[in-house]
Amino acid sequence: MAKISDEILITTLTIYRQLLELINEAKATEYQILEEFGETEITLIALEELQNIVERMRNSYSRLNTLLLRISEAQPRADTATIELLIKSIEQAQGNLASSLATIKESKRDTGLS
Repeated sequence: MAKISDEILITTLTIYRQLLELINEAKATEYQILEEFGETEITLIALEELQNIVERMRNSYSRLNTLLLRISEAQPRADTATIELLIKSIEQAQGNLASSLATIKESKRDTGLS
């Protein structure tokens, strides 16, 4: 692998885990809402928001994965633009994680789930 800092690599791997956990949380919440309340006017909004979260997390995961693979194949070093794009993608994913977690909590609160 072209050399990237251990900090960037560890951060990326940590974000992978967080993205997967958040996808799982969103899908579990979606399932709970459907099981307890079905599709109603109120739940449809929450269900759509949860699906949007899953899609954003999936896109972030895919983008990070693609960039990390590209960097790992680059020899003897990755170009600066790709590394900068990876760093931007990390920052974007971190922001998406925080806002998505808040949205999941809001969806639970709005539908009466704990």
